[in-house]
Amino acid sequence: MPPKKQAKQLKFSKKTLLAALHQSGAPLRSKNIYDLFDADASLKKVIKSTLAQLVESGEIVQMGKSYGLIDNLPRMTGTLDVRRSGVGYLIADDRKQKDLFIHPNNFGGAWPGDKVIAVIDGSRKKDSPEGRVVEVLDRATRELLVRVTRRIHQDSYFCHPTDSRMPFYTVVDTSGVPNPEKGDILSVAPVEEQEKGIWRCTALRRLGEERDLATQELLVKTGYSIPEIFPVPALRQAEALPDAPSPQDWADRNDLRKLALVTIDGETAKDFDDAVYVERQENGYRLVVAIADVAHYVPEGSPLDVEALARGNSYYFPLSVEPMFPEALSNGLCSLRPKVARLAMVVDTPYSMDGEPGAPRLYNAVIMSQARLTYNQVQAALDGSPDQDTAELLPMLRDAEELAKIFMKRRMGRGCLDFDIPEAQVRVIEDIISVHAGTRLFSHRLIEEFMIAANERVAEYMGARQRVFPYRIHPQPDEKKLETLLRMLSHTSLVDRLPKEMNQMGLQHISHAAKGTDIEYLVNRLILRTMMQAQYSPENDGHYGLASVAYCHFTSPIRRYADLLVHRSLKRLIAGEPEKISMGDVQGICEGLNALERKAMEAEREIQKRSAILALEDRIGEEMRGVVSGVADFGFWVELLDMPVDGLVRLATLDDFYVFDPERQDLLGQRTGKTFAMGQTLNVVLEAVSLERVEINFTLP
Repeated sequence: MPPKKQAKQLKFSKKTLLAALHQSGAPLRSKNIYDLFDADASLKKVIKSTLAQLVESGEIVQMGKSYGLIDNLPRMTGTLDVRRSGVGYLIADDRKQKDLFIHPNNFGGAWPGDKVIAVIDGSRKKDSPEGRVVEVLDRATRELLVRVTRRIHQDSYFCHPTDSRMPFYTVVDTSGVPNPEKGDILSVAPVEEQEKGIWRCTALRRLGEERDLATQELLVKTGYSIPEIFPVPALRQAEALPDAPSPQDWADRNDLRKLALVTIDGETAKDFDDAVYVERQENGYRLVVAIADVAHYVPEGSPLDVEALARGNSYYFPLSVEPMFPEALSNGLCSLRPKVARLAMVVDTPYSMDGEPGAPRLYNAVIMSQARLTYNQVQAALDGSPDQDTAELLPMLRDAEELAKIFMKRRMGRGCLDFDIPEAQVRVIEDIISVHAGTRLFSHRLIEEFMIAANERVAEYMGARQRVFPYRIHPQPDEKKLETLLRMLSHTSLVDRLPKEMNQMGLQHISHAAKGTDIEYLVNRLILRTMMQAQYSPENDGHYGLASVAYCHFTSPIRRYADLLVHRSLKRLIAGEPEKISMGDVQGICEGLNALERKAMEAEREIQKRSAILALEDRIGEEMRGVVSGVADFGFWVELLDMPVDGLVRLATLDDFYVFDPERQDLLGQRTGKTFAMGQTLNVVLEAVSLERVEINFTLP
């Protein structure tokens, strides 16, 4: 509240202004300040100028039309999250605090991802206060990516950031990068803010021409700080390793070299970290899952281990991979290549005819993969067309097919949620980029089922023995989200088929009820949106999506650090050694791995979107078929049927006023009565694509 007018009118000066702001204890609007000094038009100009000088010098802070002393305002420390729309939110370090809205005018020179201090102004909106950044504690961006616009001098170019959330310009010294051209992407180091809105920078490297997919990959890698080069100590450690395991390494290991283990992977895979064998027995089946023994070659605390922990996982892009380990390990010594001896950790489990697991045996082994098979090869063999590689293995593959189907039926019976949504794949053939949904074969499901089974057996075995390792947990959905889902579906044709309980079985029932109907897409998307994100934790909270009591990641230690931790703990257990890592240590590691996993997922989504934009650039104005994948009060998203990518139809482009109903997830035209709803199929016209904003925009035909 502004201080009451005093009987004797204040005489304006910088000192009396600061005293008045101090006395108020909260920001004052400019109108209230004018009233304090009974300012006429002339004095208002002086006050306005003085306020601007004080803001510039940092003595006071401006919050919209209000001004206050920084010391009078509460503060919050956190990370600045900037949306594509330009608005920002401060994500507080203290998780108990709500996100703080920050207008773009109040960023205070901060960039997306920066660690900052903001002051909070709750004077105007008590229920939703706003903030203003007053100090940048740590820059998230060490390398800034810019697009060359025009040349200024010999080695000086005017550029602007590729990230549309950074609304400033740069003057770049390119003396270290020869002859950049308009449209090139440069990585630059910020030096200083030359003047408001213009930064002076030094060019570090040229990534390439913007519309080259390889350049887009480098852009995403740099933007997400994904490492591209291994440190020298890690490379030296990798180079010092042998080309193959020696007989001395086989000591005290089970020799499975004669067992018909095979790897089944994609056509282009090089890091084969799992091999499988299935044997039909009198009372059931035997499943052997052998996983590359990476822990044998990577001691804890070694340069390779430190770098793997920093990376957290491998990062996959359309044209390249940034592996967790150097290729000498990932594609060499630890890759289960055919006909060569390799060290492995094995989960050897008997199963009954209905898939009930018996007591598993977990041990160190030396193996020799009998064949490097692909998903397409295995599927062709199961469909009756084996080739020379699969003909001799066909009886084993038939047994594997039977067991995988038993596993699938068993998992469905316990409420596992399975949408079997194919992943987006990017292909480049003769410089033509295409993005399409990958083909899902039963052979994919077969390997997935065996990996899930192995992960469950390891988690159960180690958990029962009180070992400390990262579980893979999937928390239950928030009850409010489930209630919202139920309300949404009550407005659909499934209203009479909704379950009484919204548990795993209930959600599975809904998904099955929608299968083959017009709203199958809508239902599966809505169910997915209720789900929490899976994560790593030393505490076992179960895996909701898989309906697993205990689950961990054990099967991919070449590309996931969590799996390596599980292997090490299992090795200590097998050797009869006590656990050497604490719950607190594993918790800290898990928090880092969860963040790195999110980074990998976000980077993968962005490069897929950028690839789609490049693929669509020559199709502007073309009419396409799609399905409504999301609805908001400003428009709706449409996912194309022939390309797993979505774009926005803005309401501003439509010829009616539409009202958004969040419960029904639809938009209703007030004049025409026309409705746009989740899951609706319709035609759209590609209006525009933008690499700068990473946007695809549609209109209606």
